[in-house]
Amino acid sequence: MPKVLICASTASHINNFHLPYLDYFREKGLDVHVAVPDPERLRCACRAHAVPMAKRLISPSNITAVRMLRRVMRDNRFDLVFTHASLAGAIGRVSLLLAGKGGSAVVCTVHGYLFWKGCGVLKKAVYYLPERLLRGATDCIITMNEEDAVFARRLVKKGGITAKVPGMGVDSRRFFPVAEEEKQKLREAMGIPSDAFAMVYAAEFSKRKNHLELLKAMKIIANAVPNALLLLCGTGALEEEVKSEAKRLGILENIRFLGWRQDMEEIYRCCDLSLSSSRSEGLPFNIVEAQMCALPVVASRIRGHTDLIEDGVNGLLYPIGDYGALASAVLRAFSEPELSKALGAAAAVSSKNYALDVAFNENIGIYKKMLLKQGFLTEAAE
Repeated sequence: MPKVLICASTASHINNFHLPYLDYFREKGLDVHVAVPDPERLRCACRAHAVPMAKRLISPSNITAVRMLRRVMRDNRFDLVFTHASLAGAIGRVSLLLAGKGGSAVVCTVHGYLFWKGCGVLKKAVYYLPERLLRGATDCIITMNEEDAVFARRLVKKGGITAKVPGMGVDSRRFFPVAEEEKQKLREAMGIPSDAFAMVYAAEFSKRKNHLELLKAMKIIANAVPNALLLLCGTGALEEEVKSEAKRLGILENIRFLGWRQDMEEIYRCCDLSLSSSRSEGLPFNIVEAQMCALPVVASRIRGHTDLIEDGVNGLLYPIGDYGALASAVLRAFSEPELSKALGAAAAVSSKNYALDVAFNENIGIYKKMLLKQGFLTEAAE
């Protein structure tokens, strides 16, 4: 029975994005293995391997991860290795090279390279160079935005496959708009005033997600719209710093820290606007989820956001680093309700391109090519 290994940096990544794909592999008769740091949290039937990975790529503990994963690869000799995101991608390919790649094929799904146009020489050296060095071990690269797709053509092995997909897919049966009456019922249940101008930013508290820029904009917004309310969903290393800065700016009354949520669809439906001040993205599912709920989105003009948002058509973009422009865009959405309504309606339409059924078919199409190439799937079976 052919063996497949899926490497990811967290079990939640597998649970949130990959379960339908694991089901597909099992249906095709493949022996499915998963390597993550926290296998006890997996919600799938598979052979799980604990491989502790530090979040920072350049970390001594990742040497241990490479050793452990190399042992797993030597013991199992996988036919196909799928890696997701940069950390798991690097550890997975280095481990495979040390174990002896042999006939194994590697498919790297990039959820946003850790380098980007204009990121600076040091960051590009730290993150681009390893990708370049691992090119020979990379049989296929799947990307999710146009900028990464261009990079990928230089980072796949000669004769390898590159493809761009609309993410891993967002479930449109879960995320969809509701009528105003239902919106108000949800607000009442969550204790959100009916007249509040409610905004949401769903993101971990990290430097990359750039909450401090959003807080500076929120100070301006709250002065102009006293009933403005910002819902911050997520956890992370910088959460206390963000809370302290909100207190210093005097805007704690306008912010709710909601922590990690499993009911994001209801939170989006309570809100009037979705925000993102992120510095770097691949193809952010939080924006797609909001768009599916017909929320207008104000976001930084960066890779990933520009793939999802056409400024003035299905959302508003602002120059990263300009919190005044962010505040202006939000206040425009507040003061022009008809524009906001039109942006949300257009977003609901454009987001259909990133629905689970669409993304699943595109990803599976690439997986089929790799299975055919490895001889594990016949043309007839396809």
